[in-house]
This record gives sequence, structure tokens and C-alpha cells, in this order.
Amino acid sequence: MVHSDHIDRRESVAIHCEATSFDPESARPLTVAAIRIRGSRILTGSALLLHPGSDTGMAEAGDLLHAFIGGRPLVGYYLDFSLAMAERLTGRPLPEERTEVSSLYYDRKIRSLSKQAIDLRLDSLVRDLDLPVRPDGAFGIALTAAMAWLRLMQEGR
Repeated sequence: MVHSDHIDRRESVAIHCEATSFDPESARPLTVAAIRIRGSRILTGSALLLHPGSDTGMAEAGDLLHAFIGGRPLVGYYLDFSLAMAERLTGRPLPEERTEVSSLYYDRKIRSLSKQAIDLRLDSLVRDLDLPVRPDGAFGIALTAAMAWLRLMQEGR
């Protein structure tokens, strides 16, 4: 098991949850993907992919996820839903430091457009940022969020 006692402050965690519905009150988490980002590297080799209730019990999945995240800042495409599912699973609040990639992308686009609608669909972001990823499944979406976050943060410098 991963211990969160020693946390590299240069690390963040990209997260995405898939669930039985889009209603955070009644949905049950089906798949949770969490990928650490260290500096400008996405650590896919040590990613966490859980299927609560099928490959692990809910409590065990929650413990694994909580230990994996530790106190690291969180990154995601649309975080509210994923965090609601993750917090239900862990039974504990997750770190307050959070970055929503869709918001960063929106801020980037609003500066470059004049009164045009901004397309916030994930496939549009992938195309616009020229990311070499296919956002399929929880792992693919978490990886896409990590790549987009790195690209947007790099452009922001």
C-alpha cells in the first residue's frame, strides 16, 4: 500500500470517475482512475485504476484511492462530479487544492475569442491543444486531463 507520509510537493494527481449515472446523490462509482503528475512528467506506470465493487470492495478501493492521492493537489477535466464520487468512496474530504482543466481552457479561449461560443467538449480540447491521446474511459480521460493541464500551464508561463 502507498503511504502518504512523504509527499513530493511537485506532484499532482489527475483523476476521473465513471459512475452509474450523472446524479452525484444517487450514482455509484464504477471506475476510478488516478494518475500522478511529477513536474512535467505524467507517471502512467504507477497509475491507479479501480473498479469498486468488482475488483476491490468499496472500503478497500476508498483506502487505496485516499493513500494514492494523499495531500496532493487534484487535476481533472470537470472535477465536481469525480470528486463527489471519490469522496463518497474514501469517506473523507480530498485535498482542497484543485485545478479544473475545463476552466483553464475556457480562460485561454476567452482571451483569444471575441464574443464567440466556446466549445468545452473534451474532444474539441484534445484537437485544439493537439494532444496525442484518445479520451476513452476513466483512464483515458484522466490522462487527457493531465496532458491538457501540463500544456495549458506551460502556455501560461
